[in-house]
Amino acid sequence: MAFKTERLAATLGKISRQVVLDDSLGELRFIGAFDCGINGRQIVCSAVVVDAKTMEVVERQTITRDSQMPYIPGYTAFREGPLILELYYSLEHEPEVLMIDGEGIAHPDGGGLATYVGVELAKPTIGVAKELLAGVLNGSDILIDGKIVGKQVITKQFAKPIFVSPGNLISVERAASIVNECVRPPHKLPEPLHIAHRISSKAAELERNGEHVAERNIPIDVQESP
Repeated sequence: MAFKTERLAATLGKISRQVVLDDSLGELRFIGAFDCGINGRQIVCSAVVVDAKTMEVVERQTITRDSQMPYIPGYTAFREGPLILELYYSLEHEPEVLMIDGEGIAHPDGGGLATYVGVELAKPTIGVAKELLAGVLNGSDILIDGKIVGKQVITKQFAKPIFVSPGNLISVERAASIVNECVRPPHKLPEPLHIAHRISSKAAELERNGEHVAERNIPIDVQESP
């Protein structure tokens, strides 16, 4: 396992060296979001595309695939990334930016799931993580080796913060700004990810109960918390 982990770390390091922190992303029409749920040895991946101004869902899709590798902390890029890429290519709407449930460049190897997806697609991506996997906090800034790689963002009173970092082709400041603009109380996560998370969680529950998951029509109340 150690050798395998070393190879994964080297691959992520190579991917991270291709990252561009760009601040030229223009006006947004659509935002995409991806979240993965686990059902035993299966991974349920859900995508939503929302209107950037209203947060109205314009498209949602879900796929279920057998996991091709075990869970290894810090390396979900290789476990979930291929499913996200597959699902992205099936979307009918083209989002200008993607939100990913996971780390961007605020990662021990310089790039997490959002970086993997962003580099592979040459697409602006934002990583939104529930825990700080790497770095230290200086106020709201996440620092690695003295460099700002992300932001701690408090979206809900009395709730734990989320940790936002660019995956590729977006700056730290713009990534945090977009996340803040997408927050809709009482939800802690930005709305596109909240919806994707509710769908993937419900789809995984249906799979556990032996029910067939319709790829475009998961019954879910997206207004539920958190």
